[in-house]
Amino acid sequence: MTNHTTSRSAPTCAFITLGCKVNQYDTQAIREQLLSAGYREVPPDTPADVHVINTCSVTSMSDSKGRKYIRRVARQSPAGKVVVTGCSVDSDPHLAEKLRGAVEPGRLLLVGNDAKLSIASLLGDEKEAASACNTWSRGISTFEGHTRAFIKIQDGCNNFCAYCIVPYVRGRCRSRPIESIIDEARRLVGAGYREIVLTGIHAGQYGQDCGGSDLADVVERIAAIEGVGRLRLSSIEAMEVTDRLIELGASGVLCPHFHLPLQSGSDAVLARMKRTYTADDFLSATNRIAKKIPLASFTTDVLLAFPGETEDDYLATEAVCREVGFSRTHIFPYSERPGTAAADMPCKCPSHVIADRKQRLTAAARETALAYKRIFIGARAQVLVETERDSSGKLCGYTDRYVK
Repeated sequence: MTNHTTSRSAPTCAFITLGCKVNQYDTQAIREQLLSAGYREVPPDTPADVHVINTCSVTSMSDSKGRKYIRRVARQSPAGKVVVTGCSVDSDPHLAEKLRGAVEPGRLLLVGNDAKLSIASLLGDEKEAASACNTWSRGISTFEGHTRAFIKIQDGCNNFCAYCIVPYVRGRCRSRPIESIIDEARRLVGAGYREIVLTGIHAGQYGQDCGGSDLADVVERIAAIEGVGRLRLSSIEAMEVTDRLIELGASGVLCPHFHLPLQSGSDAVLARMKRTYTADDFLSATNRIAKKIPLASFTTDVLLAFPGETEDDYLATEAVCREVGFSRTHIFPYSERPGTAAADMPCKCPSHVIADRKQRLTAAARETALAYKRIFIGARAQVLVETERDSSGKLCGYTDRYVK
């Protein structure tokens, strides 16, 4: 039997991506660089000459999950290189020590976020090195395994919310040159992608670091590309939804779907989180959108049981969720993240309280989601088909309002 790593065929690579849509985009950029350098991709659960694990560090559990994957691929490819990149590398200065014994030092390559687009060069391809130095110097041409394509328009964040490690590991907001975004959008539309999703660590801050174009300008420029289908925003702060963005949604240029992270409906908790709005501010923003875009879909993130959250605080959050009528709610019980301001806050919620509130909010979220979806029973909608759901041949996909 031929040893995988000594085969004379092209060297093989495999990818594992954890975390956000920005990480998914970054992995695609790394994939295209390695493939252009002569690598051949294999499934992530098979032996490979190089495994790339793009990690997430949003919670301690995310870090732990990343280390588990690293150890797994090290076992399945005992002679291959293990390239670890992403936020865990930047957040944990002791990561190499924690992996000692699982991966031999000569096989382990740790690459921080700033250098992740130089992985091909670090593996020995100097031609790729020159073209990968600048984060925005090259883009992607396809989006492996997806029917919609993400375009990363910026990186970093300036907010420093009390619970969040991201600004420390990804740095301050850095906007991508608009012409680079448009060139990439043209390639993806030309490759047949019928939906483009604009993403970033803090997409609503696009352009604030360099002046000139803003997020609405990016939307209008992409919308003008011949053959473009749907155009969607992945996530944006409620306070950053401008009148121009609302008009673009009302006119059909943007999908009538807004993912607006609420985090909490309690003003006291929002203040401790260092969020920059009140519950009334958030409701005012959703009402302003709904007035211009009938049946707009709102999805959200809620950070449950933040330190000091009382029962009244929880009830305020549930009330806001019900009033907005979110079509989908991502609920994240608070998990202590070393290195953040919240990690040192007193009055952590007991586990039984967290479990109870998660159960109640999940039930409320299910009610609001079903109420929204029932509006469309009997209606016709365009669906971007993604998968065959079952053996009967039924197809599964999403409408422009992100109804599955």
